[in-house]
Amino acid sequence: MTDNVRAVVDEAERWLGFRPAGNMSTPFGELSGYNGQTWAGMFVDYVFFKAGVVIPSCGYSPTGLAEFVRQRRLYKKPRPGDVVFFSFSVTGENYGMPHVGLVKATDRWSADGLIKTIEGNISSGLPKGDPGLAGVFERVRSRHEVLGFGRPAFRPAILRRTGLAGKGIVDGETVRPGRRNKSIGLVQAGLVKTVGLGKVTVDMFDGETERAYAHWQRMLGYVGPDARGIPDLRSLRALGERTGLFTVEETK
Repeated sequence: MTDNVRAVVDEAERWLGFRPAGNMSTPFGELSGYNGQTWAGMFVDYVFFKAGVVIPSCGYSPTGLAEFVRQRRLYKKPRPGDVVFFSFSVTGENYGMPHVGLVKATDRWSADGLIKTIEGNISSGLPKGDPGLAGVFERVRSRHEVLGFGRPAFRPAILRRTGLAGKGIVDGETVRPGRRNKSIGLVQAGLVKTVGLGKVTVDMFDGETERAYAHWQRMLGYVGPDARGIPDLRSLRALGERTGLFTVEETK
């Protein structure tokens, strides 16, 4: 494993055996801003965040899957450190949203199509385990359950710099296409957490950042020219509140 992959797997292993409180409150949901909701994808987001690796947000797994497809980073053969999307439902419904986890080991893939994973919001799978007690567990999964493997780019993370130590301050007047400043870096970190972000120049409001910001505006209900990727104060404040990474200061 590379150092980045090892860091991701180590962080996931640190949570093995974790079970949430009765109200489904988890550190993963707290970071995402959606505490109390289904948290398999939030666990994946948290693990990569803490390891300093940028991925498309998998908090809502269909969006994460779609972004890996858009970036042409969805593969049929697994590697350790991949995000795995499953075709079965964890809700008991026939067509629920895809479950998601982390690939830990692939040594059995070629021989019998099995992978070892670490997953959140799932039962232990043990014969005497309580299927109603969801937590973080290692599982062995078959290729027949897999939709695909999302492969992170394993570039240094924008989020590594911002970390979790309090909020930054974004100057709303300086977050504009073609500009370069620390406020834009915080906005990029927010976009990583909400809609995913491809290869960008850190602190630069480049074309990829503009595309991702337009996606964020559409998520807020903006349409037409209002969703062209040019930040406005309302959408900036919403991004800061959603991610907890920054507050917005309007220059007088």
